Amino acid sequence: MKKAVNMWHYISVYLAGLSALVAIFAPVDPVQKCLLASIAILFLHFFEEFGYPGGFPLLGMKVMMNSTEMDSTKWNCNNLNSMFGNWGFLVLLYILPLFLPSVRFLTLSAMMFLFAEVLMHLIIFPVKLREFYNPGQITAVLGLGIIGVYYFGTVFEPQMFVWYDYALAVLWFVAVFLFCFRSKLYWNLGKKEGYALTDLTAYGVGFNEKI
Repeated sequence: MKKAVNMWHYISVYLAGLSALVAIFAPVDPVQKCLLASIAILFLHFFEEFGYPGGFPLLGMKVMMNSTEMDSTKWNCNNLNSMFGNWGFLVLLYILPLFLPSVRFLTLSAMMFLFAEVLMHLIIFPVKLREFYNPGQITAVLGLGIIGVYYFGTVFEPQMFVWYDYALAVLWFVAVFLFCFRSKLYWNLGKKEGYALTDLTAYGVGFNEKI
């Protein structure tokens, strides 16, 4: 079990392929295709952040936690809580709407968050790090961003929503984010032994050459 958890970002690549096949061949409507495509890209996004080139945990410590600690063994971050946070977020924000299509704000929340990912990886992270590339940027901009533009430009039907759907959509993805990445459960999982990050996951490709 531990071996599977420590390989979660590599397993994500296979899940991305499976999700893409379902999106292409399953008899689903355009909204569901957008959700499935988002799921496929998000699995690849996890691999870019934690697998190759990796380095998102260090980015998270610098930008999101405002920490200068460089020893990954002292971070409250490991493969277990990384898998819980990222896969849990995907399940609650993107898979749940597939099974509850009548709950309109769930799909709206998933599609709106695509642009939040683009904003973070294209503007916020580069500005704070003073580096153009950051782990996850390629899949965020060229994958999630394109799906978001397609959905709101082609599939989105504004008449299907009322004002509070937008408010609920934002509240939902904020609540899911807090549960998956800021809850007591998330922090406690980060303390479990046997799930240590590799240097590739923690610092990314070429980190040693930068220091």
